[in-house]
Amino acid sequence: MSRKFPLLFVLCALGCVTEPPEFLPPPFGPKEPTNTRLFFPTGLALHKSGALIVANGNSNHAYDGGTLVVIRKSYLKSVFDRGLSCDAFPTPDKNCDDDVSGHPGTVFGPEGSDGNHGSVIIGNYAGPVALNDDGSRAYTASRDVNTLNAVAIDTDLNLTCAPGAGATTNDCRKGLIDLGASGVLGPFSIARGVVTLPGENPRPALFVSAMIPRIDSIASGTLNTSAVVAALDMADPSRLLYTTLSGSEFVAAVTAGQGTAVGPMLFDPVRHQLVLGGCFQRFQGTGAGEPGTGRCIGIGFNYLRFLDSNAQLAALPELFDLYPDVASVETTGMAFGDFDEKTGAPMSLWVTLRNPDVLAQVELPLLPSVPPRVRRVVPLPVSPAEVARIPRPNKGADLIAVAAEKSGAVAIYDTGVQQVVAQVERLGDSPFTIQVLPPSEDGKSARLAVTVFRSCGIALLEVPYDQPWNATLRGRVGKCQ
Repeated sequence: MSRKFPLLFVLCALGCVTEPPEFLPPPFGPKEPTNTRLFFPTGLALHKSGALIVANGNSNHAYDGGTLVVIRKSYLKSVFDRGLSCDAFPTPDKNCDDDVSGHPGTVFGPEGSDGNHGSVIIGNYAGPVALNDDGSRAYTASRDVNTLNAVAIDTDLNLTCAPGAGATTNDCRKGLIDLGASGVLGPFSIARGVVTLPGENPRPALFVSAMIPRIDSIASGTLNTSAVVAALDMADPSRLLYTTLSGSEFVAAVTAGQGTAVGPMLFDPVRHQLVLGGCFQRFQGTGAGEPGTGRCIGIGFNYLRFLDSNAQLAALPELFDLYPDVASVETTGMAFGDFDEKTGAPMSLWVTLRNPDVLAQVELPLLPSVPPRVRRVVPLPVSPAEVARIPRPNKGADLIAVAAEKSGAVAIYDTGVQQVVAQVERLGDSPFTIQVLPPSEDGKSARLAVTVFRSCGIALLEVPYDQPWNATLRGRVGKCQ
């Protein structure tokens, strides 16, 4: 009998080896199907139908992936139609908070569905979301595995994985292309644009920038790094057109950003330029020997980088240093403004910066020989995040909305009177991304959606064009579970 026990133990051990349990995100899990909900939302995109596309970043890694979901236009309208004042002082209206997980059938997915069909699984730590021209595809990157998530959107707003981008119809974690293989580490910002290849006509392209610098060499314990931007064919984003440097230490520091990576990114369709801001650097040792990445510290520059999208491999970023005028090393958001009537080119770049916390207007001259310059600096609430331009009807002076991450607020700046005219508070913990929605039915007010990251929700704001100081919070959608 004594000889049988070891054999029995071995057989039992072999038979009991199983894969660790998979915790899928709602509505696919964690262990069994649940209701769709929001959890640490990051990217937002407005679909041509008026629906809102939301990326859930899964930033606490509670699940084995994030999700991309659709919030119906009819639901957004219903929140605004209630006319609540959720930031009123001292007592806001009641019923401002909607825990949507209890009734997904009125919030998410195609009209008339149960609310759990307008969702797909994507990778972790998703960032901004970009749509193609006809709204049939949505793209966002996963920083943990350096892949591009690609999601198909049909005319009824059903979401499925784009061909070649998913293991199943709704599990898109496989991704469409491995950007890390091309050196795009920690892909984050994503923008639509145009590329002209040699001997070809201009073609639509998708640009994806790296947030993590790649290590090119290590000399005497010093990391030599660089960062790149990938250009993908919009007709087939699995096809890499080229990569170009956004920062490198192997060429002159004044032209290459000292090997640092970037945060926000925009595409100028008239100048055919990428505009990149922010600064991320690699640093040694995180306790396990692996170099880490974080926002730049201990530096004396804050570069805006301008990249010619048609120069491809020959491109080097042209740099404009914000630091001498603003004394800040951290750029968090950018938006174009003041468009030229003849060419349509943006003449201003609105930039949010931290430490000091300000909004800066950077003039963008049409003549390439004239460098950009800072025209105006406006103090802001604590920790400004993303910024959005609100165009007024009849070519009135634009409004600029800025999310204040640590203040739980959105500030409204009026470019006509050149001052902050409103501060909408009580949004929740860590508002960050702003998406301008279709205006009110009477055309008198702008409407905004703002991700409230740590509150696992979205705040909906209304801003009257003629009286922006009466901007109001209309509702808070979602709740952390």
